[in-house]
Amino acid sequence: MRQGVITSPTTFAIEEVSEPTLQSPGDIILQTATSGICSGDLMEWYLERKVNTVLGHEVVGNAVEVGASIDHIRMGQLVFAHHHAPCMECRFCRAGDHVQCATWRNTRLDPGGMAEFVRVPAENVVHDAFAIDDLDPEVGVFIEPLGCSVKAVRRVVGFPMDLGVVVGCGVMGLLNLACARALGARTLWAVEPDADRRRKAEDFAADRAFEPDELADLAQRSPAERADFVIVGPGSAEAILQAFDFVRDGGVVILFTPTPVGVETAIDLGRLYFRDVRIVPSYSCGPNDTREAADLLRRGAVDVEPLVTHRFALCDLQSAYDTAKRGGSVLKVLVNFDRSSLR
Repeated sequence: MRQGVITSPTTFAIEEVSEPTLQSPGDIILQTATSGICSGDLMEWYLERKVNTVLGHEVVGNAVEVGASIDHIRMGQLVFAHHHAPCMECRFCRAGDHVQCATWRNTRLDPGGMAEFVRVPAENVVHDAFAIDDLDPEVGVFIEPLGCSVKAVRRVVGFPMDLGVVVGCGVMGLLNLACARALGARTLWAVEPDADRRRKAEDFAADRAFEPDELADLAQRSPAERADFVIVGPGSAEAILQAFDFVRDGGVVILFTPTPVGVETAIDLGRLYFRDVRIVPSYSCGPNDTREAADLLRRGAVDVEPLVTHRFALCDLQSAYDTAKRGGSVLKVLVNFDRSSLR
């Protein structure tokens, strides 16, 4: 089979390798239908740690081999499989902190989503893989990224959601807007420096869209118009620090994307203390989030069709990545695989 290997933080190569095989009765083999390029895949500092691995963790495919112990997935079904899956038994899982589970961190797809065939290990199959025959592959491939949005928004559900602000209107920011709307936010504002993306945000789910300095000025003049919660998409210190100006006293700032590990951000904690502002990171997602994401997609509560702007074949993976990196009017970039000869 062919697979797309990361050769540097910005380059990829297509290699011919042997297809993966079942390693246990709980494994399945997927023939890949569609893989998405994640926003995180565009962070060079992150991909530097992934060199010589196979790109891709947003993946759906048809089950072409099913281990003998599996009864919830059948041959031929279209399947979503999360790249990590928890044990569901440890103290972190019992607390709902699935991404801190040692099993979650140690599980992975073999070899990765940008491959013609993918082995899903038993732990992933049992705890975070399920059939999605009722979804088109280009919809199902959004389950994992939308699951990340579900987790982030769920961290403010139950808290006042009269006004929310989403910073950054790439594909994940738009998913955050749509998810917040679906889960009960009354008014949503978007913050984005790019004019094309501001227009897209207003067309998609935002009531208003601002340039960063424009909303900062408004918040300075009218503190009463600050948001109950702010979801910060860009993993930059500048965006995070400015988000504190957008949130009301007693509000919540959700950190959706990390700054580079080891890079410190200077924050006036004393000021945040007296303002009673909460800072809540939201890293990836767990099985409850992916299932809720699938339900939102099935019900049409989140419409992802307008978000797909570019499609490529695996042989054009480098072009797919370069396109995604351009930003601006580029939103979701998908790599679609040949399904004319399903095994």
